[in-house]
Amino acid sequence: MLAAAAALAAPGFASPAHAATPQYTLTIVGTPGTNLFGINKNGVVFGEAVEQGAKAKEGFLLAAGAKKMVFLGSPGDQANANSQSAPEAINGSADIVGSATSFATGNQTAVEWPDSATPTDLGAQLGLQNLVSSPALTSINDNGLITGFGSNHGDVGFTISGSTVTRLPALPNGGVDVEPIAVSNSGLIVGQADTTTTGFQAAEWRNGTAQALGMLPSSLTSEALAVNSTGEAVGADLLTTDRDAHAVLFANGTVTDLNAPGTGAPGADAEARAINDNGVIVGLGGNGHGFVYQNGQATDLNTLIAAGSGFTLGTANGINSNGVIVGNATSNSTGQTFGYELTPA
Repeated sequence: MLAAAAALAAPGFASPAHAATPQYTLTIVGTPGTNLFGINKNGVVFGEAVEQGAKAKEGFLLAAGAKKMVFLGSPGDQANANSQSAPEAINGSADIVGSATSFATGNQTAVEWPDSATPTDLGAQLGLQNLVSSPALTSINDNGLITGFGSNHGDVGFTISGSTVTRLPALPNGGVDVEPIAVSNSGLIVGQADTTTTGFQAAEWRNGTAQALGMLPSSLTSEALAVNSTGEAVGADLLTTDRDAHAVLFANGTVTDLNAPGTGAPGADAEARAINDNGVIVGLGGNGHGFVYQNGQATDLNTLIAAGSGFTLGTANGINSNGVIVGNATSNSTGQTFGYELTPA
């Protein structure tokens, strides 16, 4: 990932201006400590939360309109007493992929929750240990195509289709590391890769061929974090000029700075984290707030909800085809983190 990603600004507590007519209805999700990572086309959300009796936050799934979270156990550890589940992606059928890590050994294995609850150790089932160590699954599309990567003298990326594991090629001219992050329903894969002479840069894999997606001028590194059905990808680009990450769009051979709120301020890292099939983008702005980008304009999500909510929307992690946005919010009174959903008003 981008070196700047770990230093992304924490959500602020300032009270931004609000629209005269709210454009989204805010719903707070879960108990303190809840984080929402994504949402599928049917409104099923997933994330992590505090599970009673568990040693750490656990992955969960929450069906649209449901109140009770379904916690995602780890293979052989349904009570989540000895390991931790870490979901990364969901598809339209609510199949979830990610990883699980043992508290005792620290070993990580690749996991799929194919029916949204029962964990399947794909690492052991498919012999991923023969390809990489510490495999993690990063995305799954509606056709069941899964991406992931692990370590083996560098980062090795792969796909899983049924029981077939395919290693993804590195970039031409001396490619080394391969990290696929997201896959579209058409099978286009995006992520990041490097070569012996260049650092990580956003890349795509199309029909078994790797290609760099490019970077903004004067960039150090870039990465693609999400892709939609039309092949538009979004992510972040770290510039040499300000040493900050900028939220960007990769489309038609061009890299576009989205000018997320707060971009340009000292230490103002931003990244685009999701894009739907209508081209609407969400992510984290340089001001530490979630933003939405549409019609050529990036807007702080806190200005699009009714005043007096008592929460600051600190990031936006997912958006579905209906325009419903999910992410993490911070209570202005307690500082505790909750999940949130924004439904277009």
